[in-house]
Amino acid sequence: MHSAQSGPPAQPLTAAEGGPSDVTRSDGTVLRPARPWTTTVHALLRHLEDVGFTGAPRVVGDGVDGDGNEVLTYIDGTIVHPHAWTDESVRQVGALLRDLHDATAGFRPPPDAVWQPWWMRHTGPDTVIGHCDAGPWHVVARDGLPVALIDWTLAGPVDRLDEIAAAAWWNAQLHDDDVAERNDLPDAEHRARQVGLFLDGYGLPSRDRDGFVGRMIEFAIRDCAAEATYAGITPDSTDPGPLWALSWRARAAAWMIRHRGLLEAAVRG
Repeated sequence: MHSAQSGPPAQPLTAAEGGPSDVTRSDGTVLRPARPWTTTVHALLRHLEDVGFTGAPRVVGDGVDGDGNEVLTYIDGTIVHPHAWTDESVRQVGALLRDLHDATAGFRPPPDAVWQPWWMRHTGPDTVIGHCDAGPWHVVARDGLPVALIDWTLAGPVDRLDEIAAAAWWNAQLHDDDVAERNDLPDAEHRARQVGLFLDGYGLPSRDRDGFVGRMIEFAIRDCAAEATYAGITPDSTDPGPLWALSWRARAAAWMIRHRGLLEAAVRG
């Protein structure tokens, strides 16, 4: 969890999944090993700073230190995940994503741009440069309200509606009942309503809401399949981390199918 309290130099930060990560905090900055796509992501972050988008970290200096780590500013705040957003907060997460898409509209990637490979990369109509992992685990909040997105390693071209669908699923926490009970989430009706609030915050017009629930379900299923491939899951797999990653995705998709009518009513508003 991100904390407003100062920490010691090179303090390890926790990964979104709750385990260790290769990210450390040092003197108000965040360090992680540079990757082939780091330069392109830094070009995006510099563009966001230039156009006044405040919901992202800033590149520090040249962006890479002498040890080969990328260097970004640390954003003070907390991570609400795994607990639920308030209704106003989830609406503001939608608005934050819309502000990002508006801010990246004028971004022109460098000719030699390299984005991290991802199963949802898109270059067709309605492509935006998105964050691509805008779940509540990557949204920093202050006083319970979202202020910024962190961890931009997956940023890149994506279909606009696919990014909205993924972020709506994640931030409204459309999970199976056992996950909802474990994380003390609101009931199905409340979480369905939060999907509509998220879309209202984004300003998604009614014409783009047709088929939106199906898009969320499809994303969850395809994300589960991609996770299985990424983790190398086989009949002999026993590591509970990757297996749980598949389980909550698959069960979330089934939950959305069971509650499809409820979700469609909420999306229509």
